[in-house]
Amino acid sequence: MTTEPQLTEYSAPRAVPSHHRLLYLIAAVAQGVGAVAVQPFAIRLLNPQQWGQVSFSLSFISIGLIALSAGLPMVLSTMYFDPDRGPDKARSLNGFGVCLSVVGAGLAAAIFGLAAFATGALNDVTPYLISTGIIGLHGITQMSLAFLRSQHRAVVFVLITVVATVFGHVAGLLAIIWIAPSASIYMASFAVCVGVASVAGFFASKPGSPLKHREAIKSAVRASVPVLPHSLALVLMLQGESVLITLFQGEELVGRYNAVMPLALGPLAVIMALSNVWQTTIFAHRGLDSTGQVGKVQREAVFVGFMLTLGGSGVAVLAAHLLVNEPEPVLLLLARIFPLLGYGYVVFLVATSQLFALGRTKVMALVTPVIAVLGLGLEYFPATTGNLLGVGVVKVMAYLVLGLVYAWVVNRMGHGLINLKLMLLGMAGAVSVTILMLLMPDSMAWGIGSAVGSCVVGLAVGLLFLKRLRTAS
Repeated sequence: MTTEPQLTEYSAPRAVPSHHRLLYLIAAVAQGVGAVAVQPFAIRLLNPQQWGQVSFSLSFISIGLIALSAGLPMVLSTMYFDPDRGPDKARSLNGFGVCLSVVGAGLAAAIFGLAAFATGALNDVTPYLISTGIIGLHGITQMSLAFLRSQHRAVVFVLITVVATVFGHVAGLLAIIWIAPSASIYMASFAVCVGVASVAGFFASKPGSPLKHREAIKSAVRASVPVLPHSLALVLMLQGESVLITLFQGEELVGRYNAVMPLALGPLAVIMALSNVWQTTIFAHRGLDSTGQVGKVQREAVFVGFMLTLGGSGVAVLAAHLLVNEPEPVLLLLARIFPLLGYGYVVFLVATSQLFALGRTKVMALVTPVIAVLGLGLEYFPATTGNLLGVGVVKVMAYLVLGLVYAWVVNRMGHGLINLKLMLLGMAGAVSVTILMLLMPDSMAWGIGSAVGSCVVGLAVGLLFLKRLRTAS
């Protein structure tokens, strides 16, 4: 990994096969459907406190995935395309990441468990202790997935992802039906599936010895160290307000708040799935775009971010009624706002991928933490009064600002690394759609109609966009 952009001519990398987008999307849809299909049953089988623990645990795991994927796995993906024995170095880094995940998760679980035991709260926090272990297992999985996507092994990637997520939710639901309606039982069953996926990922990616390429490992660690505060800041941005609501209002209210969180996590899941194509393309070009593939990726990312906002806001009312028992008006408003978060994440993803491709990650140690702290500080005030709408609005705005700042930073580097005008136009459109949806009725009948209408429009526009992309290529 170098610290300066590599902007000299080189042989054009192989394009990611087009059908891989479909495979990654299938995985994302499966993840979303798995969580959404299970939630209406789980929320009725568990009492409010138990459901609050499950929802908080699942949200914690979701943000853990984002944090994990922003560190060594990202560096591994860029290292794979290093002209000097890149794949071999990446395999060695994979082995280092596995060791780090095992040791880190073991220490975290031990410290957390001992502290809970000493205070007599072990039974109350068991789901959270299990979640800590799950995140550690996901660390192994994320390293293997980063290697597999660089190899363009999309089928294996998707299978492992589905086992780690969809099967986990199904296993949790079956466990609370057959064994006991307990948050600990749900999370323990979820953990079994994640464990199976991590083992499968280990054998599929075949990690190498961390000692084989010591200098490459040291370089990777130096590149990923600035990403550590960035990753922790992402955790704060995605889950910090839930902690605040829990502290000031209790687990039941945070359970209601998190019940409509799939309207934010769903778009994130789709974006993260497609990022396996987008990021691989950006990493492989290492700051250049002689073939136009990176520009195509940016147009595709902006389109997806806008369509997720449109579709998410359109189905929000119907989805809220399905996900929550008798949703109050504030939850219906939050459901319409949360999809906009995805657009901010799209811009952030495209911009930071260029930073990783160039080895310019130091700025991430400052930008994300500052925005996260400011956002959490603003969320503090509505959280203390139980103003869920205020909390949600600040959260979404923080993600939009995050995307804008990173886009500006990358644009300042020059070399046409990012199409800033395109990003801003897409954001303006996404914000406009969200405001329009907020002005619409919130009746169930309108919710069904808007859901059908947005899906039809989204499908038609999506087909036209795919046709245009195919023609352009």
